[in-house]
Amino acid sequence: MRPRPLSQAGLRALLLAPACWWTARATARRMARAGWRAPVPVISVDSLAGDVALPGVLAVIGRLQGRGLSPVMVMGRDGPAAVRVDARGHTCAQVGGAALLAAAFAPTWVAGDLVAGARAACKHARAYGSSADCIVLSGAAYDPGLDKDLSVAVVDAARGFGNGLCRPAGPLPEPLAPALARVDICLTIGPPAAQAQFAAAWGQAIPAPHIEGRMAALPTGMDWRGLRALAFSGAGEPGHFLAALRGLGAEVARAVTLPAGGPPGPALVARLRREAAILAAQLVTTEADAVCLPGDLRREVLVLPMRLRVADWGALDAALDQLPLG
Repeated sequence: MRPRPLSQAGLRALLLAPACWWTARATARRMARAGWRAPVPVISVDSLAGDVALPGVLAVIGRLQGRGLSPVMVMGRDGPAAVRVDARGHTCAQVGGAALLAAAFAPTWVAGDLVAGARAACKHARAYGSSADCIVLSGAAYDPGLDKDLSVAVVDAARGFGNGLCRPAGPLPEPLAPALARVDICLTIGPPAAQAQFAAAWGQAIPAPHIEGRMAALPTGMDWRGLRALAFSGAGEPGHFLAALRGLGAEVARAVTLPAGGPPGPALVARLRREAAILAAQLVTTEADAVCLPGDLRREVLVLPMRLRVADWGALDAALDQLPLG
């Protein structure tokens, strides 16, 4: 029997295997380093495969606050200095849209060095007599500098872990098994069909307790039915946003994906306005994208706020019960 020829994806993975090995080796060496132990529990909420973790971050912060705790947020960001985010004084270009949005939910710091960010957050809390019961960390799944007391992996259920391979052949910095071995809880985000697809593809590989959630529009009293929308977002996976819009009865005339990493430039702003006029459509975006818009465009755009809804937080609550919180 003649062997079956390799697919294009299989051939690419074979050719990139040496580079993948070096990526995995470099990550393993980095992750073996000892980290700094913060004076309060550190809860990492992050993606293993480059998905957007912010909905999970905000949901965990809300769960902690529901227990009467005062979490402080520390997020990774280019630049060495640790900076406390001021939603009124900072811009998206300075601290990032995710940090600006997170600052509306909890005191938030950004830092290129996460240990420096955690130290600054704890020192600030002591100096001003404010409470900091724990640190919620984002951007540290592959950063060993800060010891984690609890690690929550956020995964888009529809995307899973991609092809499960290391970079550059896949989305992972290391093989999936050691990455998952450091995970205490896996939080997947998506509708029931995507959750079932994820469970069938990856469920056997995940040793940690599994929590399922889905994105839902936050009720605002606005009637979206019949609205013709030009929806734009910089989210890596805008499907949740578009599905929520359609679920509310809006017609998505066009969906535009913004480049990641900062506010849209003048040329893109002009393009959005022009296309909305041609389509006779209303510009609509997400909260995280809205905070990055220039003021004049922001007044023309409707914002669809969304939150992660989880039916059963039991696994997270049980894990939090084991931490010295409060």
